[in-house]
Amino acid sequence: MRSLTLALVLCAAACSSDGLADTQLVTVTSPATTAAASATPATPTTTTTAATTTTTTTTTTTTTVPAGTVAEDARAVVLAGLPDAVLDPATASFLADGGRAVIVFSKNLATGDQVRDLTRSMACAAGHAILVAVDQEPGRVDRLAKIGIPSPAVDSQRLIDETLAMGRAMVDLGINFNLAPVLDVARGANPVLVGRNFGPDHQIVAARGVEFQLALESLGIVTTAKHFPGHGLSTVDPHLQVTPIDAGLETLEAIDFPPFRSAIENGVGAVMVGHPIYEALDPDSPASLSSVVLELLRKDFGFDGVAVTDAFSMAGVRSGRTLGEVTVQALIAGEDLLIVDSPPEVEAVVTVIESAVADGTLSRERLAEAARRVRRLARSAAPVECGEG
Repeated sequence: MRSLTLALVLCAAACSSDGLADTQLVTVTSPATTAAASATPATPTTTTTAATTTTTTTTTTTTTVPAGTVAEDARAVVLAGLPDAVLDPATASFLADGGRAVIVFSKNLATGDQVRDLTRSMACAAGHAILVAVDQEPGRVDRLAKIGIPSPAVDSQRLIDETLAMGRAMVDLGINFNLAPVLDVARGANPVLVGRNFGPDHQIVAARGVEFQLALESLGIVTTAKHFPGHGLSTVDPHLQVTPIDAGLETLEAIDFPPFRSAIENGVGAVMVGHPIYEALDPDSPASLSSVVLELLRKDFGFDGVAVTDAFSMAGVRSGRTLGEVTVQALIAGEDLLIVDSPPEVEAVVTVIESAVADGTLSRERLAEAARRVRRLARSAAPVECGEG
């Protein structure tokens, strides 16, 4: 008589503080013949008795189990822009209904007390771990300078000390996700990277990038290596137009890839995939929408953290595409978190995701995988406190 034993083991490492299990291990034990033994071994064994010989085989598979509803997961994969310097009803609902990530820009920043009140109100609205993101790069893109928190200069001789001071101020404000450092190795005329990159030497870029990364992560701030796979050779600005990069694979591997490898080897939490089109990798799609580029990141670079797009408002990705097309293509390609920086588009993106799952265009498992990674990242970051300032 054949028997089948199913042991379902919930993976404790993937269980969230709000009680949601993200991964399920399924162990199947199937004896080849009937045995007199009453216990089932946990590993392949051979047991000899007077009656018969039994061979037991154990196989283990891992599947992504949705930790929330489709509606909750659809919100979990959106990094939402805010319309103002106070929490608006739409964003409060977005967070209460499953949203895990919000990004602040200069328009959302007035004073330190105001930012602290804003992040605390967002944490209260969410009721679970959230990510509050900002672009606070070494160099000219430092949103928090507006409220007296500058970032280090790209050539600072006190990069670690200045990064730590900045990071402590960020944690105090409830900002725990930095969309930095820039790891592009800029060569030649490069309008988008002027004043915001560590220079043309990939070894220096890698070393300084890791210093910045580890300083912030020691405080619980998630960092983001950007813009994968490196647009050091872009000659136009992807904020404004489609951006082709005609570098050969050999050049990318020798110069552009190494800083990202260093960041990943040192445990970076997120990697931002840029919008340029790389002729040597995928000449038909921006990197942010390319399964070829995302597979390179996952398999060749060994990255299992959060893959985040650059902003959805940028012409480099939106030119010739609808918001819905960009949304679905990015998730299918393998992105986990979509920067929807235009507040009116947040709910539209959520609706597109829900519809794509309903009609089968986007698999439920792919959405669950992306949401799982975002939730895991939020739980790993310094907590954003709920409460009065």
